[in-house]
Amino acid sequence: MTRNRLFLIAGLVVGLCALVSSNLFVRTVDVEPVIRPPVDGPFKLTAQIGISGAFRGVTSTRNINDPTRDWQHDLPDGTQARRSGSYPWAIAGHGENELWVGTVSEGWCVWPFVNLKWPLRLTSYQSQFTACSIQDTLSIPSQIIVFDLASGTQQPINEATLTAGGIAFSEAMKRHEGMSRLSVMALRAAGASGNLVFFAGHHLHAGSEGWLRIFVFNAKTRAFLGYREFRGDTARKFVTITDENGDSGFYTIIGAETGMTQNGEGPTVMLRWVGTEADPFGGGNYLQTDTGEGAGWDVVSADGVDGAYGMIGDLKLFTHIDGTRRLIMSSGAHPLLFDPQTGRRDPTRHEATLLLSNPVPPGGWTRDRLMKPEPVFSMERYDPDERGRWGAKWGTVNIHDGHIYFGSYHQGTSAGYEHFKKADPDLFETLTATREGHETFMINQWRATSIFRMGLEDLSAISTGEKDPDLLYGYEDFQVADTDGNWSSLKNGLGNVPLYGPAGLGHPGNIYSWTSLNHDGQLFWGFFDAFSGAHDLLNEADASRLLVTSGVSLLVPFWKTSRDDSLTRTLYDWASGEMDKQNRSDGFVAGGDLIVFEDGGPPRALTMNGFGNPCANGVRNAELVGERVFFATSSWCNLSSLAGLEFYEYRPELDGGGLKGEVQCVEQQLECARK
Repeated sequence: MTRNRLFLIAGLVVGLCALVSSNLFVRTVDVEPVIRPPVDGPFKLTAQIGISGAFRGVTSTRNINDPTRDWQHDLPDGTQARRSGSYPWAIAGHGENELWVGTVSEGWCVWPFVNLKWPLRLTSYQSQFTACSIQDTLSIPSQIIVFDLASGTQQPINEATLTAGGIAFSEAMKRHEGMSRLSVMALRAAGASGNLVFFAGHHLHAGSEGWLRIFVFNAKTRAFLGYREFRGDTARKFVTITDENGDSGFYTIIGAETGMTQNGEGPTVMLRWVGTEADPFGGGNYLQTDTGEGAGWDVVSADGVDGAYGMIGDLKLFTHIDGTRRLIMSSGAHPLLFDPQTGRRDPTRHEATLLLSNPVPPGGWTRDRLMKPEPVFSMERYDPDERGRWGAKWGTVNIHDGHIYFGSYHQGTSAGYEHFKKADPDLFETLTATREGHETFMINQWRATSIFRMGLEDLSAISTGEKDPDLLYGYEDFQVADTDGNWSSLKNGLGNVPLYGPAGLGHPGNIYSWTSLNHDGQLFWGFFDAFSGAHDLLNEADASRLLVTSGVSLLVPFWKTSRDDSLTRTLYDWASGEMDKQNRSDGFVAGGDLIVFEDGGPPRALTMNGFGNPCANGVRNAELVGERVFFATSSWCNLSSLAGLEFYEYRPELDGGGLKGEVQCVEQQLECARK
């Protein structure tokens, strides 16, 4: 999810205030009982995020957001339970059963506007299952919750539950003075080293310069130890990396990105923590901090990485065929690959690239023994659309049965559509000059996720271009516009047919290869479905008023016409039609998908409907706790008993391989994939 451009809204809505009646309009709906459907697949529902507030109406001044209260037993009359924690963006394990989870609140509430061309005037809406407005969402802080998956309990981390540093933590999460929006927009990454748990939050800084606020907690004592600010656009992972002798170090990678209003000029560097439990912010040579001094981290990546590559989305440590320990890393294209003013490409910067590290040296990478990544496979070798493909990222990556599996990640219309517009604004104007042309452009720039596989013994040959990875799911050809504005069909750069079927497993909404886990001979693979939630937006939600500020709203004339004429509707209807062609219309808005690779052949489906919960639109995290496998979901809902992020445990004893043989989805025979 991204919130790029959202803060331009503030000026717009404030300017509209003079036209707005301040008479309170509270939109309510009849709340019908929601019956939770049975869990789909070999899973057990283990945990659901708690209620975070009491809700009356999307334009009401009497909504309360306070995750510290016991709403389960103290929900006021006339209100609904609201579960704002929708995305488990950051997860760190501690001890045998604890998972520390950092959320982003109501991620879906901004997703259609940013990534599905949903009209700004319709961004306040309410249905039985969700209520959204951008203004409201920007004021709801992220949460940190500790889930104990053995007892099934959860504990919010806040001023009341911390044994020390509670007031300081509350202040660190609040708004800046004089700002209408939060200081920390989301908790994006987490990791644990010993008893310390680290979180990285996107911190709104002066101008559009990207900064991260790094929080540290002592998980054993439940104490907040403070934070420091680092210049950087994003951090997606904190990881412990061990060398061949078993010695370990704790690392993160800060990466260049523009998805949270940053300008993309942040560094891409690997950092190693050099602090201690007693002094987590002591020392270090990374000096791009709030104080200009070291804050506990050393730069351990080689010159040339910073400024060349975009953010690192995923990274996995593995033993190569030569016996060395290495990292395989998925990156996004550098956000400044094309100059938005001139459309010229910067030859020193890279598109989305899979990167292989040099061997982990004895003692790990340090300021004197640097990590040096080498490119293995780039998006330009697959997608022939140079203008649009730089909006793509590589998503999850993993090692299974002597192979590296990796998938692509496309952020809806913020991917190809917006990046093409920046790379060639004149051609964009030509292609979108008419409504029909605009719709064609949008559809041709849409991408579902592609999944690849390559043997470890082939990495060298693939990196030199002598060999290509296997394309498991993907595009046989692409629609590409020439400089005169004519569309033509071009084969993928690999020149081959996907082994198991079309991109997204044939579902246009599966746009993220979001998470994966290799355990006990099984490679689990989870997706995000961009249209699960859009059906409610387009068919059920009431968007007749635009919230400007608390209690002040605009009547939206002809809002249903705006909804039905929107480009969002065009995309939705096109994607639905693609599913109809495969006789799979029942599976179009079913929810987040999860598959498993096991024997070197096609995967089988474990769930294709969000574990049975129609609100679960994605499988965001896969976690191993001891020998137990858990999956954390994202949700497009914040109302009803189905809303909010959840954890499901995979139960092997319930998995008799019942779908095995049914999901042998080769070439175009994909209708079995949703059974």
